[in-house]
Amino acid sequence: MIKVTNEKIKSADDFLLPYLRFEPENNKKNKSIILVYEIFGLTKHIKNVAEEFARNNFVVTIPDLFSRLENNINLPYNKEGFSKGIHLKKNLGWELPIMDIVGLAATLRLEHSVSVLGYCFGASLAWLAMQKSFIFEKGVCYYGSSIPDFLELNVNCPCIMHFGKEDKGIPASSIKKIRKYLEKNENKVELFEYENADHGFNCSERKSYNKSAADIAFERTLKFLKD
Repeated sequence: MIKVTNEKIKSADDFLLPYLRFEPENNKKNKSIILVYEIFGLTKHIKNVAEEFARNNFVVTIPDLFSRLENNINLPYNKEGFSKGIHLKKNLGWELPIMDIVGLAATLRLEHSVSVLGYCFGASLAWLAMQKSFIFEKGVCYYGSSIPDFLELNVNCPCIMHFGKEDKGIPASSIKKIRKYLEKNENKVELFEYENADHGFNCSERKSYNKSAADIAFERTLKFLKD
């Protein structure tokens, strides 16, 4: 059984950051994951992902990063939801959510090791958080479209990345740029590409959902985080 609770922490600027905590039974020795959502916010899909990892004996937390702008953002996976999400992303910026993610990691580290897992916008945030701190055990990035813009700094923990080969927002030239960066990165970072997979292939609520790619990526992610 998974216990779900609403919690808050004080971020570095004293902002009270709300987050959801998904806790499996007998969690004293469990590893933890900070799950960073897409531009669509706290969707049912993201909560389902958290529950799936919690069933695999991780303590999973979802920081509500958009709460700095609006409470309880849960946008539909359509043009209107995308437009609102992009607006929120631009207004939020990068520095404050990274600060919130690292602050939550510091709280979790009192009891658990901490990894960070992000999707889309959340993957780019996870990438930056791994570059700007040394607190994470591991990191996982699913189709982070802004990652090619942030290749100056070393990633400070092992990481795996998942991209769809049909993702027009992350073309082959961007993947090539990332692969070149990985050759010089000090920590091991692996990049996986999936045939016939578009952006958002992991989300069952999107038209781009690809069950085969999603299942393979999940198994790779689970093995990576558990090992």
